Amino acid sequence: MNRFAVISPPVITPSEVPAGAFMLAGGLAARGIEAPIHDLSLGFFRWLFLEHAPTAGFANCTPSLEYLISPGTEFYDPHKHRSVCGVLQSVLKAYKKNFPGWQLSLMDSVPPGIAHSTADLISLAKSGSTPFSRYFRLWLKQNSGTFDHGLISLAYLSQLPAAVEIAWLLEESGIRVTVGGSLASALNDTGSGIKLLKGCFRKVTLDDGRSIVGEDQPFLSKIEWPVFANNWKYFSSRPVIPFPLTTGCTWNKCLFCPDRDKPYMDISVKNLERILAGGPENPVIHLIDSAIPVKTIEDMLPLFREKTSGFYGFARPQGDWLRDGLLEKMTDSGCLMLQTGAESGSSGILQRFMKGFSPDTAEKVITKISDSGMRNYVYLLFGLPGETEKDRELTLAMVRRLKGKIDYMNLSVFNLPEKCELTDRAAEFGIIPGEYDSDASVLRFYRPFQSIDGSDPRKEAREFIKNVFKPDPAVIPVLQSTPRWFRAGHMALMKKTPLL
Repeated sequence: MNRFAVISPPVITPSEVPAGAFMLAGGLAARGIEAPIHDLSLGFFRWLFLEHAPTAGFANCTPSLEYLISPGTEFYDPHKHRSVCGVLQSVLKAYKKNFPGWQLSLMDSVPPGIAHSTADLISLAKSGSTPFSRYFRLWLKQNSGTFDHGLISLAYLSQLPAAVEIAWLLEESGIRVTVGGSLASALNDTGSGIKLLKGCFRKVTLDDGRSIVGEDQPFLSKIEWPVFANNWKYFSSRPVIPFPLTTGCTWNKCLFCPDRDKPYMDISVKNLERILAGGPENPVIHLIDSAIPVKTIEDMLPLFREKTSGFYGFARPQGDWLRDGLLEKMTDSGCLMLQTGAESGSSGILQRFMKGFSPDTAEKVITKISDSGMRNYVYLLFGLPGETEKDRELTLAMVRRLKGKIDYMNLSVFNLPEKCELTDRAAEFGIIPGEYDSDASVLRFYRPFQSIDGSDPRKEAREFIKNVFKPDPAVIPVLQSTPRWFRAGHMALMKKTPLL
């Protein structure tokens, strides 16, 4: 009989359990299969900050970690938070000097060589000289006798270097390895390079986990609290549990969404009830939906109010949120923050790309969220095909009108997905898709593009952000209050201070 382990490789920010690994292990637990979660990202950072740093003469990380994980730190002070994260980053900076060419942070890892070249990754893995190698050898020595089938859960490209290495080490030790997760599924469905990924591992699965147990029903139809290999605290003052109310998207019409074909499904509330029954008391629930479904959230509020110490997630800023005092009810039930994809202050841009709301509606939703007492984390997107200086100025004007209402901000420059409706209809939108490093064997989700009229909206957007947007008095305090590290989870747990 197989003894399973669910393995999440570095690097994922260690503020909460990785969603993919949690859902996989929870689905197996609900089917009577014990598969402990080994979060090697949390393990690596704990080893580096608490064990290796003192012996290597790096800065003392203990006070910083104590501040981040202390239950007494109910809400983080922004200045203190910035300081303690700076200590952790200084240790990472000193540590990576031993690994020339590597980029390493609390959120990412990038190896030297061609970005995400599978040949380079395999060579690095076998060298045993990566930033993770020493920790992996210690972990393998302690745990290799506890399982004989490792299920490696991959969600981000930042995990890939370590995943290749840990898979190679496990197989060298005679342990069977299966690799899956949202990264593999996305490369297969909407990216480029799934054959290259499969070349890194002996077995890659592209389903949601059901093939492991040999059933046809969606794997997330049944979940409960899983087993953890170690009873370690994450770097957060409260336990944060990821959970989806749905799969797919309630809107599913945006022209540049790469997941338009992902099936929509409502996740039974009984799953969350089972998870809350088996997990820690009074957790924060991170709703990991593509967009929180307005039609079901109100039905969940009594459960959130009774069994959790808060929740947060991503919302499309559509008019439904303004009805029947819903946002006030959410605040009363513990909603700490809503992440809203306002994207642009230009109605022309939002209409052109089928966003399904207007700038005026987004502005009203963001204002109401703030007035209701929640934190606002607003996403803005620049550099879309056809975007003009006027469109960008309209976005800045919207932010100026919202002065004091936005707590945190994410500024992005548009990347054209490898596969989406916009890519298929590129000529209609005046662009010509190109290729990145067309001769290189790399994994990719995006493509460069040229505008037929000769304009370069991405370059223009970067210049606007740097020279006009960021220096604006309405924007400066928001960017200053937005943590660089430990993004969404810690933002929801940050003190809400007035922005002048």
